[in-house]
Amino acid sequence: MYFNDILRALGRRWPFVVLGFFLTAALGYQAAHVAPTYLASEILVVKYPISEDSPNPLTGLNPSIAVTAAAVATSLQTPDYAEEFRRAGVTGKYSFEPRNTGTNQEPRYVIASLAVTNTTDSEQGSLRALDILREAFVDKLTELQDRWNVRQDLRFIVATLVPASTTELSYSSQRALIGSALLGGLGTLAVPLWIDEILQRRRRGKGAPEPAPEPAQA
Repeated sequence: MYFNDILRALGRRWPFVVLGFFLTAALGYQAAHVAPTYLASEILVVKYPISEDSPNPLTGLNPSIAVTAAAVATSLQTPDYAEEFRRAGVTGKYSFEPRNTGTNQEPRYVIASLAVTNTTDSEQGSLRALDILREAFVDKLTELQDRWNVRQDLRFIVATLVPASTTELSYSSQRALIGSALLGGLGTLAVPLWIDEILQRRRRGKGAPEPAPEPAQA
């Protein structure tokens, strides 16, 4: 198909070209006016209580505590808890991620610490969500120890290793605008050409002459 043929095809399907232009403009406007997104994070650690036998609880950590913390974190990421958190006011995405104390090649989850994160469009809302998530983790760990009748002086406790903080996620409106323009421009050209090709084939098919009958053999 030559350039003149493309122009004629677009001229025949100009309503689709106009529609694509307006859709591209709307997409570009939305891409250039995206609300800022904030990532709130806090690092918790599960440890033994301070006692005479264990004056520094961090020296007594072992993988069994890390496994317990990971199990509690996993149980809080089910659909039932997600709905409960939504009702409590948690918006956006949240996660409980056990922290790797080794390397990517040799991961080690010895220290029972985990990162609690929440990503949403409100800085204050993300911090409030962390409070709800932290409280839910503590309650779930307490419930687990109540179920196993763990003595009060031997129970795991939850402490804050890194206080809660928020970070505004980077977003380039210029790149989003360029991407929207390219995507919308390709669609504005491709869709009318595709529709024109289908309609032209149907028209040629309806107007094609019937094949002549074969001559009878002697």
